[in-house]
Amino acid sequence: MDTPVLLQNVIVFDPASPWHLAQANLLWAEGKIARLTTEPLAVAGATVVDGRGALHVSAGWLDLRASIPEPGLEHKEDFASGAAAAQRGGFTQVAVLPNTHPPLQTKEAVAFVRSRSALGPVEFLPLAAASTDLAGDEMAEMLDLHHAGAVAFTDGLLPVYKTSLVLKTLLYLQPIGGLFMNLADEKSLSQFGQMHEGLASTHLGLPGVPALAEVMGLRRDLQLLAYAGGRLHVSCLSTAEGLQLVRQAKAEGLAVTADVATYHLAFTDEDLADFDTNLKTKPPLRSADDQAAIRAALADGTVDVLVSNHLPQDEESKVLEFDLADYGLINLETSFALARTYSGLSLAALLPKFTENPRRILGLPQPALVEGALANLTLFDPDVAWTPTVKDFASKSKNTPLPGRPLRGRALGGFHQRRYWLNSGWWQ
Repeated sequence: MDTPVLLQNVIVFDPASPWHLAQANLLWAEGKIARLTTEPLAVAGATVVDGRGALHVSAGWLDLRASIPEPGLEHKEDFASGAAAAQRGGFTQVAVLPNTHPPLQTKEAVAFVRSRSALGPVEFLPLAAASTDLAGDEMAEMLDLHHAGAVAFTDGLLPVYKTSLVLKTLLYLQPIGGLFMNLADEKSLSQFGQMHEGLASTHLGLPGVPALAEVMGLRRDLQLLAYAGGRLHVSCLSTAEGLQLVRQAKAEGLAVTADVATYHLAFTDEDLADFDTNLKTKPPLRSADDQAAIRAALADGTVDVLVSNHLPQDEESKVLEFDLADYGLINLETSFALARTYSGLSLAALLPKFTENPRRILGLPQPALVEGALANLTLFDPDVAWTPTVKDFASKSKNTPLPGRPLRGRALGGFHQRRYWLNSGWWQ
């Protein structure tokens, strides 16, 4: 068993706790919160972290959308490097996409993902394929996958485009209370696009992905949800009109939730002027107006969750002409910092989008900050200023535009599955 850890003079962030916003001392021992008190506390032999009234401790952060492409593409990321990246980003739980080779579509594959959690304090949650071979044609064996431990169903990096399959999925998952996650995209409008369709794409001479592609895909899915019932989670919304459609659907009582990738808060299509392939994403970086709409939707609750949309790519996939480069960037290490720096939200409004909301959507228990509870905690400084360097990234891949960019807020450690980590050198 790991050495006990004493967190001194830390701010407790847990609205359900009587210690909420209090400066307290927390002792972690044998995987549990052994003591939580505002009184002085000293423990012989414990590793001591003095928060000095600046460090905060909250329920452990959960990333609802990340790609760990093992098996098949371990040279880009495997579960060991993905766990290291998650730790640097403060995530104790990470929901992983099914876009592996072969896809995450069997009971054995679900068990494999679950087994990777035994490597350390980061727990991996399998998002199983919604369609066989991620082809978007036939429904996967979702009932078996659910009983094996899949937490939701999605084709991940691909939209489920076949209308009849979306309908069947919404119907089929209802008896088990299952969640269907989908990208809002009309493929026939987006498949040849390289960036957001607008003035920037015209100036750069690149084919555009119109906002209409997201809107049409989303409008269809919401109409099917209204017709069939069920639970729908919309992944990686990026347009003002798409956000308004979700806002209206919620007002009408539909069981829909939504997330946004945190890098959409920091960058727009104008940032592609120098053809940086690290900013080639799907959905693409949108306009400044869309970005403003995202911030407004975060503030009013239309967007429930912020995700990393971590998508590691090796150099051979990124150091290419823009139209040949693969999509995606790594973001587990920097997702919270991007949100803290660019969302405009208070800490009280921001943290539930990393803690309470993703667990509510997945139907997972909420960690409690009370004595005797099994610890699922993230230790962080919400206001520290830092500038990432290449050496700060634990991911095997380095496809990120963030080295050299000043950020605010950083995770310093985590406690989960009876283990802990402290990001060495960041808190002493």
